[in-house]
Amino acid sequence: MYSPFHKFPAKKPATKKKEYGKSPNARKNSVKHSSSSLPTQKRKPIQTLASVSSKSMNHGTKQPNHRRTTTVKKKNKTTSLKVYRRKRLRLLRATSVLIVAILLGLGLKWMAMTGFSQLYGSLRADVLQFTEKSHPLPYTQGAYLSLTREIELYIQKQPGTYGISGADLATGAQFGWQTHQAFSTAQTLALPVVVNLYSEIANHQISAHTIVHVQTTDKEAGTGFIGGLPSGTPLTVTQLAQAAIVNGDVVATNMLIRKLSPDEIDSFINGVGSHETLSDPYLVTSYDLTLYLSYLYTMDQAHPHALAPLMQDLALVKQPSRIAAGLTPGTKILQVTGDWPHEFHNAAIFWIANHPIALSICSSNVNETEANHVEAHIAQLVETFVTNQSR
Repeated sequence: MYSPFHKFPAKKPATKKKEYGKSPNARKNSVKHSSSSLPTQKRKPIQTLASVSSKSMNHGTKQPNHRRTTTVKKKNKTTSLKVYRRKRLRLLRATSVLIVAILLGLGLKWMAMTGFSQLYGSLRADVLQFTEKSHPLPYTQGAYLSLTREIELYIQKQPGTYGISGADLATGAQFGWQTHQAFSTAQTLALPVVVNLYSEIANHQISAHTIVHVQTTDKEAGTGFIGGLPSGTPLTVTQLAQAAIVNGDVVATNMLIRKLSPDEIDSFINGVGSHETLSDPYLVTSYDLTLYLSYLYTMDQAHPHALAPLMQDLALVKQPSRIAAGLTPGTKILQVTGDWPHEFHNAAIFWIANHPIALSICSSNVNETEANHVEAHIAQLVETFVTNQSR
């Protein structure tokens, strides 16, 4: 119940919070800093009639934006710098490619002048020397690598150009040096022609007694005697084959080509594995000659009776100063030869310890004495190798 004499409790005076851990001077300083840290409010300018009118007049005009202009300038400067860097990078690339091309051209010219084939031969010989340490089985391809190395090391020291190709006719292993170097065929052209002829005789496609008459178109200057016979003289194909192989008779070879047809002989040559054809400039490689000898040996194993006349003709070829000179006297050898100005070829099959070997050697830019010496030495290397394999 309300009473006029009711006394309300008196309000306590507001007390400041005590700041513990501070000295009185620190507390005074804090008060000063708090008062000074209060934000000062800026007074608004008093608007007058003149200021209002000036604002209204400038309201319709745009003021220039200095910040936007600065940004555009910076962007343009950055873009031009990027373009410059791209152009400089392209120029640097083009210059680098040009320098590399010049260095490569100079390197190729240097290799051509200093004899890159000799460098390649020495590197290949080192590889062969490393691989031969594995002691492969006798008469295998791996075993003949050491013989290839010996031939390469020897030929690199000899003047002239040589192509050497050999094959083990019992195992099929091959050896040689620059086997695909091309030379003029000379009288060795008769070898694929005669082998093709006897292949047809063995297969009963042509008779050994077939007659071919001498024609004026067959005659040309060269070795042999058939060119001196009158036109119309009849000769059997086997007589022509003997004259072409034993005497190197050019006219006999021409008559056989006419009888068998060049297309048929080209087909036979390509079927054996050669890439040459009966067309100018009439080239042959030592690898081709070895292919013909290998085919001849295989055909003789299958048809000894039909091939007997040809094997006898090859045995009649006498060239004791070339491959035969490097073999043991009395070694059975069947061979064909071919000579051209500064070119000398010899392809032969011979047996060492009843092991058949085919060896073809072609040379150019040498004289006959140099060619004979090289062919005899190569044959000696082959015989020594095969003899050591049989032990």
